[in-house]
Amino acid sequence: MKLIERIDAARERWNVLEHPFYQRWSCGELTRDELAHYAGEYRHAVVALADTAVETGNEEHAREEAEHVWLWDEFVAAFGAKTHGEPSPETAECVTAWTAPGNRREALAVMYAIEAGQPAVSRAKLDGLAAHYGVATDEPGAAYFALHSERDHEHAAESRRELEQIGDADADRLVEVAEAALRGNWTLLDGVDAG
Repeated sequence: MKLIERIDAARERWNVLEHPFYQRWSCGELTRDELAHYAGEYRHAVVALADTAVETGNEEHAREEAEHVWLWDEFVAAFGAKTHGEPSPETAECVTAWTAPGNRREALAVMYAIEAGQPAVSRAKLDGLAAHYGVATDEPGAAYFALHSERDHEHAAESRRELEQIGDADADRLVEVAEAALRGNWTLLDGVDAG
């Protein structure tokens, strides 16, 4: 099995759209306080992804990811979340996994793993926000998700092309860091869901 196929298989194993927290989001079962808690915790992951984007060597992508932090802050503001303070242990585990890459190839693998799933995840979040939580898709509080429901198709494709050019060198390690990042995202959601 090729590298990309192996990362995609890991993404299916850790499909966050199947996580109970995101399922509750889609069904409108979360409270505003739960969404605020999530917004504050996940901000640490948004910053971590921006840090890992720097490690890919793609300056434009890194700049975009750094700018997306303020878009996330619009979501944070929509729910009155707090963004200061230490992350929960589960969020810290996600941040560690997302920033673990020790070289450019590993960073590309993490970025591909996360961003290949983001369009579907962002679309589900957008739909849930509009249907159940009073945040329309064109409001500032939804801007992060609106952008990622489209832009991450391109970002994932860029990382995929670069990984395919590298070939399957160090494939086991690349799959390992990619799967750890995906598992870290699930763990973050476990922590948020536990309250």
